[in-house]
Amino acid sequence: MRLAVIGGGINGAGIAWELARRDYDVTLFEKGRCGAQTSSATTKMIHGGIRYLERFHFGLVRESLRDRAWLLEHLPSLVKPVEILLPVYDDSPRSRFTIRVGLTLYDVLAGRNNIARHRALSADELIERLPLTRAGLRGGFVYSDAQVDDYALARLVVDSAISEGATVREETRVVSLRRSGQQWIVGTASGDERFDFVVNAAGPWMNALLSENRIRSRYRLTLVRGSHLVLKHRVAEAGMLLQSVSDRRVFFVLPWKGTTLVGTTEVMHNGSLEHVSATDGEIDYRIARFNRYVRNPIGRDDVASTFAGVRPLVGRSTNPSAIARDYRLQRRGNLLNVFGGKMTTFRSLAEKAAMRVDNYFGSPRTAREPRFER
Repeated sequence: MRLAVIGGGINGAGIAWELARRDYDVTLFEKGRCGAQTSSATTKMIHGGIRYLERFHFGLVRESLRDRAWLLEHLPSLVKPVEILLPVYDDSPRSRFTIRVGLTLYDVLAGRNNIARHRALSADELIERLPLTRAGLRGGFVYSDAQVDDYALARLVVDSAISEGATVREETRVVSLRRSGQQWIVGTASGDERFDFVVNAAGPWMNALLSENRIRSRYRLTLVRGSHLVLKHRVAEAGMLLQSVSDRRVFFVLPWKGTTLVGTTEVMHNGSLEHVSATDGEIDYRIARFNRYVRNPIGRDDVASTFAGVRPLVGRSTNPSAIARDYRLQRRGNLLNVFGGKMTTFRSLAEKAAMRVDNYFGSPRTAREPRFER
């Protein structure tokens, strides 16, 4: 049985790895370099997503925290804990009580897999650890999550899939997808190939691929651009989760490879997916929000670089922050479309996708124990 996986981001790579460990004959198609698109433009976090609790996405947070624990255990050289401090000011859109409730629930959902329980901090304790402005600072909290080199993780999963027998074809764009009897024909510039099952994990390119090939689906993705700043200097050794007073959005300020990562924005993306970049407006927005809290303000000259990626989110809303970061799997016969998904949960998503494949062929398969190809 030949299986095709379309899309070499973290989710497509994870699915190919899972299927290969179940002894399926898997070919992964990626139009560019695996992991070099959306999967390399994240906030570099392996986390439960504390802000998702505000939208009552408890299942997503619980699953994410479980997967966070698995990655910390199995990839300690790549996935590392990071402390995050959350200051609260007089004009913060969320009160200390609200944040305490959210952090307590975050600890509960993590259960035995929790890295460390959150703690309350005084204003003096925060000032001692962070270069924050003191005016209006009421205190805050500290909790723990994890960081990762997102591109390195994606490449590691790709290499692990190859070691399990998967074939990976990079720089190979799928230009057509059509049914032929009980099979699917995957068309590329090199020609057509027949497969017994197709997993479509094209990420932000999903809508276009389905439309161009007249494949109907109950879901449609909303594309949201997230842009980040990389500063020239290290702001602090711990991370920060800051609240924007004007629009209630939260953003991270994180230590990253000797520098500081600031992000992310959330803007509806309607342009090309080939060369995604931060706009001047997004850069100025993030600098202004950063300067609201930090004693030493920054300007454009303090920004070493910027990067941006497009997130494929399931659902619709005028407010990008309100759209869930969950994923949906839709199988119609021997085609499985994968909508959404975040880096942290790539393994859970892959297992569920493989179960759909097993169900189609009529018998469950047991995957070999996951071994990362170092």
